[in-house]
Amino acid sequence: MYSIDRDEAAKELNISTRTIDRYIRSGKIRSQKKWKKIFLNTQDIEIIKNWWIQEDYEVIKPREKQEETWFVTKSIENSRSIKNLYEDTLRVIEKKDDVIKDLSYKLGRAEVELKNSIPIIEYKKTTFLLESTNNKSEEEKKELTNNIENLKDKVRSQELLNIIMIWIFSILLVVVFLVWFANI
Repeated sequence: MYSIDRDEAAKELNISTRTIDRYIRSGKIRSQKKWKKIFLNTQDIEIIKNWWIQEDYEVIKPREKQEETWFVTKSIENSRSIKNLYEDTLRVIEKKDDVIKDLSYKLGRAEVELKNSIPIIEYKKTTFLLESTNNKSEEEKKELTNNIENLKDKVRSQELLNIIMIWIFSILLVVVFLVWFANI
């Protein structure tokens, strides 16, 4: 019976519609086209849903020419264990996908920060200019300190000279007064 459309089958099987189309082309799912819509065989969907494993025991009798051995297909329990294994694998893949998404997000943030950061060449130029400016200011500071010390020395020597001149002038003034009073 053809009653399930592609979208419903994809949701039920948890696969994409593109995969459904591949199954149709390969003959794994029978389909019919009605009113411009593709409907799928429900039995084929159920077989795929049960992981392609037959649900009953099937005993195959060997041919008479072969040895007498019996072959038994996998039981329902094995199909369940395979289904559980598949589901566990899906969970592990989901966890790894989450880790990949997280790392992709962190990588994207790092790329944005890198785009917004200063290029290394500009950084080196700026630090070089800053260091050279600091060196120049240190040199100018030393030069100004030396100039201040020289000026202080000159002022001290000028003050000493002024004091000596004042003493000489005072002595001359006293001598002039003594000579003037002696002549009177």
